[in-house]
Amino acid sequence: MPAYRAGFALPLDELRDEIDRLWTALVTAPPLHGWGPRSEERVFPAVNLRETFDAFIVEAELPGISVSDVDISVAGDSLVLKGSRPSTDAPTDAPTGERSTAAPTGEKVVWLLRERGTGAFERRITLPVAIDSQRVEARLVDGVLTVVCPKLAACQPRKVEVRGA
Repeated sequence: MPAYRAGFALPLDELRDEIDRLWTALVTAPPLHGWGPRSEERVFPAVNLRETFDAFIVEAELPGISVSDVDISVAGDSLVLKGSRPSTDAPTDAPTGERSTAAPTGEKVVWLLRERGTGAFERRITLPVAIDSQRVEARLVDGVLTVVCPKLAACQPRKVEVRGA
């Protein structure tokens, strides 16, 4: 008797492979107009958060923003970064390709590509435990804001001594 297998396995495997190829093409293709988050939905600033034994360290990318344009507040386990990224030569509502008369020289401006937003921003970061708000320190150097948030003493891990009977 010949070894012949009939069933749905082969066609389903081919269909799965084709779907995998299609998905890979979609996620690796350059974004089409209208895909992805709208400019008002983008998360700014980009943040890294790491934990040490006694503190949390937050690093936020704030290129082109001065110390006077940043406001930091802490409460309990929350850190809030607020600020404003000033506009260099056009209002924030001028979309790509639209003419604007807000250039410093008064001439017309045509935006060909605009990925860096301007205006006010607020980013709230919830930390795993409460922090000591009196000891929080922040520095803005070369467009990177570093905020050191010490943990409350009660929230820090401690070694427990084990005694014998």
